[in-house]
Amino acid sequence: MNRIAYQAFGDSGKGSTGFDGGTVPTPMVLIDQSSDPNATIVEISFGDRLGALLDTMNALKDLGLDVAKASVSTEASITRTKFFITRLDTDRKVEDPELLERIRLTIINNLLKYHPESSERLAMGEAFGTIPPKKKVCL
Repeated sequence: MNRIAYQAFGDSGKGSTGFDGGTVPTPMVLIDQSSDPNATIVEISFGDRLGALLDTMNALKDLGLDVAKASVSTEASITRTKFFITRLDTDRKVEDPELLERIRLTIINNLLKYHPESSERLAMGEAFGTIPPKKKVCL
């Protein structure tokens, strides 16, 4: 199975407590190449913020991609969106590893607009399963 998960910015998927005492949702990006023979599935989980879904769809379009279909579900303050994307020029699933990486980075950058509180965890490598150092060094 060719599924790549990027639990961007957290470890539990449930979020953590923000500076205002509210729960900060934990964004996640999953790229699935094997579940659909005709489309690349990109599943995104993030907080329910106004504009995030539309901005993500526009960002995918700007990469030369078409959202063939999508599904959205919400649970508490978390929105889970599944995009079935194809290339605009070929109407086929995305096979190019460089374009898959651009999709991932574009979505993560878009999510950071809505979840800037998550940028430190991303910078420390937690989004990629890397355990950050226990002691932080100020330079």
